[in-house]
Amino acid sequence: MRVTEGMPPVDFTVVLDGPTGAFWGERCEKGCSFQPGETLHSLHPQQVWFISALFLEAEVHRMKELDLGPGCYGELYVEVIYRYEGGEGSFRGCTTKLPQALQAAVGALQGVLEGRLPLVVDPETRPDRWPQDPFALLEAEVSGGFLKVQVSYAGGCNPHEFQGVAWGGWVGSNPVQVRVFLSHDSFGDPCLAVVTEERSFDLEPLKRAYRLSHGVGAPGATTLVIHLENHTGEGPPLQQSLDFRF
Repeated sequence: MRVTEGMPPVDFTVVLDGPTGAFWGERCEKGCSFQPGETLHSLHPQQVWFISALFLEAEVHRMKELDLGPGCYGELYVEVIYRYEGGEGSFRGCTTKLPQALQAAVGALQGVLEGRLPLVVDPETRPDRWPQDPFALLEAEVSGGFLKVQVSYAGGCNPHEFQGVAWGGWVGSNPVQVRVFLSHDSFGDPCLAVVTEERSFDLEPLKRAYRLSHGVGAPGATTLVIHLENHTGEGPPLQQSLDFRF
């Protein structure tokens, strides 16, 4: 995906490789903080599947160099090539002029670029199958369809990766509850500076999983209780319970 124009102006290209889950910056002319070829995230297969499904639902496979709106006037302009087994689809246009389904797909990809990873929904997994380097969970809230957390950890020399993972299946019925743990990979960062930052996770995969299991309710009428956990040994496993309404 190439992103240009905007205010201030930008011009860069990012790539998501489905088979490996690698998301990297391929080209940076202006308005970006990565170096060409730098890996920005390594996505879980379910995160790749989620983003891929959004593009396929928007029928990108039927698009061939489709122009969906020039003249952005300070807005972002995207050019997307989606390759899949058997062919490719491509389109371009101002982000605000894209059809709603494409806006959602492009928005998910932009979210990954900005560090807002899709929540992983895997009922069969366990926390001990994920990196659990120590961190402290300071604050958490659900806002605008995102789980936003403030975390603190020792580091400062390497990028750290956090993932939010829903596991164990649905619990109860009124309201339905789900357990979500945070995974932290320090990639062996040897530094000991105290780093405090905010991370966000897109809850759309959790909403979709809930609706697949329980059906679609009236907008804003569903409450799902998220039990947010930290299994690194820094404090009790159950940290906070949050309401997710949609």
